Amino acid sequence: MLLWVCVSDTFDVNSLAKSIVEASPKKNDDTDKPPLDRLKKLVSGRRYLLVLDDIWNNKELHRWERLKVCLQLGGMGSVVLTTTRDKRVSEIMGADRAAYNLNALEDRFIKEIIEARAFSSEKEKPAELVEMVGEIVKRCSGSPLAATALGSVLRTKTSVNEWKAVSSRSSICTDETGILPILKLSYNDLPSHMKQCFAFCALFPKDYKIDVKKLIQLWMANGLIPKHKEDSLETIGQLIFDELVSRSFFQDLEKGKKHWEYYSRNTCKIHDLMHDIAMFVMENECVVATMEPSEVEWLPATARHLFLSCKETTGILNESMEKRSPSIQKNTAPCVP
Repeated sequence: MLLWVCVSDTFDVNSLAKSIVEASPKKNDDTDKPPLDRLKKLVSGRRYLLVLDDIWNNKELHRWERLKVCLQLGGMGSVVLTTTRDKRVSEIMGADRAAYNLNALEDRFIKEIIEARAFSSEKEKPAELVEMVGEIVKRCSGSPLAATALGSVLRTKTSVNEWKAVSSRSSICTDETGILPILKLSYNDLPSHMKQCFAFCALFPKDYKIDVKKLIQLWMANGLIPKHKEDSLETIGQLIFDELVSRSFFQDLEKGKKHWEYYSRNTCKIHDLMHDIAMFVMENECVVATMEPSEVEWLPATARHLFLSCKETTGILNESMEKRSPSIQKNTAPCVP
């Protein structure tokens, strides 16, 4: 049994157990039972490979033992593989001896990624621009995400001077700065209305499945979509979303099955580093509250949007919060029972 779950910044045992169960094609339907009990039933006696991708919040890993007890019920030969950018995470999870440090991608692979994003087809590869790809490759320092971001920026540039301008503005990735300067460049290259639409996505938690239709409706409700005489706001919003997808701001697009005759739920996600860019731009305007009410006891006076993913929202939206931010806009999402 193969299971893949993205963890990101919150290591909540119940949420993670639920995600593992939902990732299985053999998931049980005991949705009324606690997530850890469902997980025990799923893995008990079965051989599995579980990938916990992108764990980086080492402050919450004391909860790992609760999850580990359930996972140890798996069959002989079961394996848990974790990925992280924080060495302390692997040490806490007891995998420091078996840790494998991934090397940067070779330049030839980075070159392939950039060319695939920057040029529409083999026929549309001007020789003078192809010659410049080598210099762009150096800016990425082996990071596929940086290559994807830069290639997406270059896709909208057609002259040597425009490519040179991008290259000169691209800070080289380093251990100190990471690839955020390059990702910020891809954000800065957006038209102003698209910048606002993408930055608004800081409202959602990392690795959250965003309903595309609802996202466009939120853009409309907040006046982020420019009006056009010939097209409706929904149409323009869809065009903005499609352009952001083509520029690699959204990923993991999924077309859902039709729930009703006229509606299907299409979803997307944002890479966690792209999410960091949105958070950087929005600063303290967006606040996310997940499991614990205490997380939002301190609410910045600048907060305009609040995303709630909790069992009870009334306890969190207390008088002190409402007094502190009377014009706050609230969005809610279901929480693990």
